[in-house]
Amino acid sequence: MTTADSPRISRRQRRTLIVIGLLLASWIGWAAITRVQARLDPVAAPAAVPTAVEVVELQEQAYAVTRRYRGSLEAERRAVVSARLTAPVLEVLHWEGSAVGKHASLMRLDPTESEQEVARLDAVAERIAAELRMAHQNQTRQEALHARDLTPEHSLDEARQRVEMLEAQQKENRAALALAHTRLGYAEARAPFAGIIQRVYAKPGEMAAAGKPLVELVASEPLKAVIAVPQAEAAAMTPGLAVRLEVPALRRSWVSTLARVHPILEPGTRNAMVEAFIPATGTPLRPGMAVEALITLEQGAGLPVPTHAVHNDAQGAFVWTVRERTVRRHAVEPGPARDGVTWIRAGLEPGVKVITTPDPRLAEGDPVSVPEPAGPR
Repeated sequence: MTTADSPRISRRQRRTLIVIGLLLASWIGWAAITRVQARLDPVAAPAAVPTAVEVVELQEQAYAVTRRYRGSLEAERRAVVSARLTAPVLEVLHWEGSAVGKHASLMRLDPTESEQEVARLDAVAERIAAELRMAHQNQTRQEALHARDLTPEHSLDEARQRVEMLEAQQKENRAALALAHTRLGYAEARAPFAGIIQRVYAKPGEMAAAGKPLVELVASEPLKAVIAVPQAEAAAMTPGLAVRLEVPALRRSWVSTLARVHPILEPGTRNAMVEAFIPATGTPLRPGMAVEALITLEQGAGLPVPTHAVHNDAQGAFVWTVRERTVRRHAVEPGPARDGVTWIRAGLEPGVKVITTPDPRLAEGDPVSVPEPAGPR
């Protein structure tokens, strides 16, 4: 198409195009100016909305960590009185359940053989005494004859040797006689301490053999609680811990301390056994009664906080606190926890407000709002 064939733009159309171009240039210029102004003077971001949280104000309190265990009462002193000679049982003086005093006679054995042995040694003692008198007389006579050269030296030596031999026999017989009297005393079994007869092993007419049990005796006082502790908690048991002992059958309790910790676990149950004495006298307690022990494992003073308010991460335990309506992080040393409460040993002071709201969005420096406590109506 030639130039002559191109359509001509009217004056009116030309003015319209010029107006449109001016408007477009004006809009582009305004947009550029607005962008420059935004860069030079940005609009402030809207303020963050404070997060509503609940807090607890810390107050120092005393605490005690206790555990309850079960066991039974046992006598501290228990003895099995055994026969010390072989002889028939003549008489049982006390049966099961009888209370006896120290050195009380419990059982009598036939003393016939022991009495015969004592009588035989008494006769030997008399014979040796008579022979020793004659030996002394002979020694005196030999010394007098030797002084006048009327007897040889060896006769005097034999007389002296005879005296020495009889004196040695006399000492030997005295020792044997003392032993015989001791064995004669074994015919009567006596209580080594005051207590209660637990069991009688031999009856009248039976033959008691040396070393075999005759009577089992338990002391009524003192009594001790033998308590079973799971092996997982055995390491916390040390002598001196405070213990409250309760006997459900009597509905009574006593304050005591842990006296002993057995070094070896029980083979069957793998429990550790500990002992505490009952400081009671004149009570109807009996060995074998069930007992419960409330042992205080730890006690002291600390700051209680809800357990869910204590958090942990790679840096350790911490809590969120509020200061000037701003979240602050505090590293803490948690202590014992029980019943939803954890006691803080270090890291916080009384009066600090700890956030108890479990909000995972909380971070250091966040603004928070704390509702005011409701006043009296």
